[in-house]
Amino acid sequence: MGKKFDHIVLIVDDEEKIGRVLCRLMESIGTKYVYMKSGQAALDIIKTASKPFSLILSDQRMPGMEGSVFLEKAKEIAPDTIRFLITGYADVDAVTDAVNKGAIHRYIAKPWDNKILIETIKEGLKQHERIMENYRLFELAKEQNLKLYTLNTEFKKRAAVHKKTIVQKNKQLDDLNIRLERGFENRNYINEVTTLLKGEQIFDKEKLNKLYVAMIAELYEQFQDIATRNGFEMPENIPGG
Repeated sequence: MGKKFDHIVLIVDDEEKIGRVLCRLMESIGTKYVYMKSGQAALDIIKTASKPFSLILSDQRMPGMEGSVFLEKAKEIAPDTIRFLITGYADVDAVTDAVNKGAIHRYIAKPWDNKILIETIKEGLKQHERIMENYRLFELAKEQNLKLYTLNTEFKKRAAVHKKTIVQKNKQLDDLNIRLERGFENRNYINEVTTLLKGEQIFDKEKLNKLYVAMIAELYEQFQDIATRNGFEMPENIPGG
């Protein structure tokens, strides 16, 4: 059997002789087992077990509680446990009823062949492994889906933040352009000074050119200050200055 599953088989039979035979079969295939003599005692141990039994082998004819009734109750407690009913030909009606109720997965007719019974038990244990593996994969899928959902949510949040930042930067750039344009529209410093100085004939052409350079430098410093406060960079020197 696969090493990743630690199987335990529950054997239920009021006849100790048959119980010992079944226990030896479990030993021959290296599978752990627990032997109980009655259905009620078996139900009690199913309730207190730290994990579900992989498979139950129960005789049909037992005093106090028949095997079919016991397996029906065991299904309610441990639905993932594979349930086999050992019965004689005279118990066909009980077997049919148990099958219809889903209480048993398979019945084993007396007298049985040990080799066939061993192979049947091995297949039952493999069936339990498949059930447990399906649960494991289902939980893994749930975990992965949760991680994907969390990642997608975080991605959307970050995308929204970046989009907001881009919109803010674009608005700041538009505001800066508007402020610069309005500055030139509202105050044409060069024309104002040129008109004033030419009208008063205070400076000659050479001195006037030097004044223009000084004024442009002053304007550049103002624009550079505005750009810096709004997160933009301008060259350190005026081209051709």
